[in-house]
Amino acid sequence: MKNLIVLAIISAFIWSCATSSKPIAEDQKPTIATQKKTDSADEWEVTVFDGEYETFVASRAQPRSMFTEASLKSRNTILVTEWNSRFYSGANRNFYEVAIDYDPKENYGFEFEYRMYQFFAYCNWKYGIQFNGLRGIDKVK
Repeated sequence: MKNLIVLAIISAFIWSCATSSKPIAEDQKPTIATQKKTDSADEWEVTVFDGEYETFVASRAQPRSMFTEASLKSRNTILVTEWNSRFYSGANRNFYEVAIDYDPKENYGFEFEYRMYQFFAYCNWKYGIQFNGLRGIDKVK
C-alpha cells in the first residue's frame, strides 16, 4: 500500500512538470505593429492585435512609475534583438510571424517604450515565451 501511494505521488509530480506542446491557434497569436501617429510627426504608437493585451496592461502589468524611459529603451533593445533573432532563425514560425522594426537611436517616447516592453511581458505571461531581457518580476515561471 505504501508503494502504491509513493508511486502515485511520483507520477503526479512528473505529470505536473510536463510542458504543454500544443500549437498556438491562428486566432490566438499576438501580432505587433509600430507606426508614427498620423496626427503627430514625432509620436509613435504600438498596436498589438490581441484582445487580451489591453486587459493585461490595465490589470496585470507593472505600473508605469516603476520604469524610466532609459531603462525601458535598454530592455526593449535586448528584447527586440532576441525577438528578431528568433524570427530570422526560423524558430517557431507559427509564433514569430514578423520582425519588429525598432531603432534604439530613435526617440519613441515613454508610452511607446512602456507598451513595447509590456508586449514582451504579455507574451511571457500568456504563452510562456521566455525572454532574457525581462525583469525578474515580469517573468512567469
